[in-house]
This record gives sequence, structure tokens and C-alpha cells, in this order.
Amino acid sequence: MIQNLGLSKLFWMALLVCYSFLIAAMYAIVTVPDGVFETDNPEHVLAAIKLTYVRLTIVAFGLVGYPIVLLSSLKYAKYTTIALTAWAIAIYIDDYLVLYRIIEYPNRGLVVVIQIFRPVLIVCLIWMSFELTFHKPKVR
Repeated sequence: MIQNLGLSKLFWMALLVCYSFLIAAMYAIVTVPDGVFETDNPEHVLAAIKLTYVRLTIVAFGLVGYPIVLLSSLKYAKYTTIALTAWAIAIYIDDYLVLYRIIEYPNRGLVVVIQIFRPVLIVCLIWMSFELTFHKPKVR
């Protein structure tokens, strides 16, 4: 079934990178050590709730739902990929403009690796969007 989609190996590698990154990010969010967020500061509490619940939910639905959409319809996979790419770029910009001024993340471990590789995730999503947009289905 996957060969019938006619997508390049680079697309599948980009998808693998995205899944690996998102699973690591989910793990990092779920295992945030105590004391990272100041509970007396309302901005920290709001940012922690946003980070934990909203992003974790969207990522979880994306991880589960994307293969279903991809195998169902390349047209809807294109729109889903473009929407997820736009969301990833928006939260990347939001984090640098707002969130990193509010929250002090640990300077070691998985969190640093995730922050360093976020541009790689965005490049992979852009490539996947590009390939799905200009994809020519193989004629049987």
C-alpha cells in the first residue's frame, strides 16, 4: 500500500525524523523535572499549561491521525501537512518571542537536543508539504 503512494524515500525519511522528534518531545514534556516552572508566578503556570496540555494533545493527535490521513487521501494529507507545518513554524516563533522569556528550561539533556533540532523538524515538514503539493500520482 505504501509503495502505491509513489512518495520518495526522502519523504519517508523526513516522516521518520518528524515522528522521532515528536516522540522525544512528548517524552520531554511529560518528564519535565519539578522546579522548572515557578508555581507562584501566574505567567509560568499559564505557559506550563499551554505547553503541556495544548501542545501535547495536538502532537498526540497528529502522531496517531497522520498515518490514517496519509493512507486515506494524499489530497487531505497535503492539507494536513501544510497545516502542521504552519503550526510548527508559529510555535517556534512564539517560543522565541514569548515563551523563552517566561520559562527557563534546563540547559542539559533531552530539552537542549529538542531545542537544537526544532529547525530540522520544520525543514522536514516543509519538504513533506512540498512533495505532497507537487506529487504526480503514478498512472497504472
